[in-house]
Amino acid sequence: MDSPYTLSVLVTAHNCEKFITETLNSLKNACTGVEEQIEIVLVNDSSSDNTSEMLHAFAASCSHVKIVDVMFRNIGKVRNFAVSQASGQYITMLDGDDQLLQNSFSDIVHFLQVEQPDILLTPLNEVYAGKSTPQQWQGLKTTALTQHQVIEKFLIHREIQAHFIGQYIKKSLFADHHFPDFTCYEDAYLFPSILKASHKIFFAAQGPYLYFKRGQSLSSALDAHKISMLIKATQQMDAVLGERYRNLLSCHWINLAHKFYPLISDEHEQGVVKKAIDQIPVVSFMADVKVRFSLKKKFLKMKLRGIS
Repeated sequence: MDSPYTLSVLVTAHNCEKFITETLNSLKNACTGVEEQIEIVLVNDSSSDNTSEMLHAFAASCSHVKIVDVMFRNIGKVRNFAVSQASGQYITMLDGDDQLLQNSFSDIVHFLQVEQPDILLTPLNEVYAGKSTPQQWQGLKTTALTQHQVIEKFLIHREIQAHFIGQYIKKSLFADHHFPDFTCYEDAYLFPSILKASHKIFFAAQGPYLYFKRGQSLSSALDAHKISMLIKATQQMDAVLGERYRNLLSCHWINLAHKFYPLISDEHEQGVVKKAIDQIPVVSFMADVKVRFSLKKKFLKMKLRGIS
């Protein structure tokens, strides 16, 4: 049976009582005009504040809402669970401390219905304290891209980054691809596999997602455990995308080693990173015009001095 919903919006929240009201209000306003086409799935994970009560109050006042309280304490498990609860043809994700631009989903839902893409990728609007933020939705302007173009843009890491927030992905793609049981970098681990499984891809010039940079994300203040997950995510990226993208993949290993190698305490993981750097093809890498000069400089320093 076909789903009555074009889009499922998965809202995951943990101790978000300071932000969740604005998040949910923005979601409601984003859905104006297409409420019947959108399912909202709210997942509260292990909150010890009033987040659960606030989510339940919203669910009681709004149609087409599912709400579940879980105790995973693990964002990878939370995202997989949220996907399992969704019945829309497409999935997008909204974190409990971010927002959406008003009236944006009308254009997006119509586009998904007409074009039936595997993925619609949209850029995030990063919001910093004290700086102005986008106030109005300017409409959906898209460009069709090949899978190869998208993977290159992703690896160059400017226009497309490993976020599931702000992206619109056909739910069937998640049937064979799941988030790892990570507490951070779960998106970075899975995103390459979703790209490799996608063929009809569009990229939008503007997105509706307001991504608040609060300085307290799961990937901030990295410790050895978080760096271990970053290493595993980078290994997965390597395994999925392969030799065709060797030079651009090498950029991610170089950045990882440059920033975090002294913090890696596990000898096996030290070896993984060192081997990745040692296997970079020097001539090809240095001649590649798609590799930034700053990364070439970092690489040469590592080769001359060692990465430790």
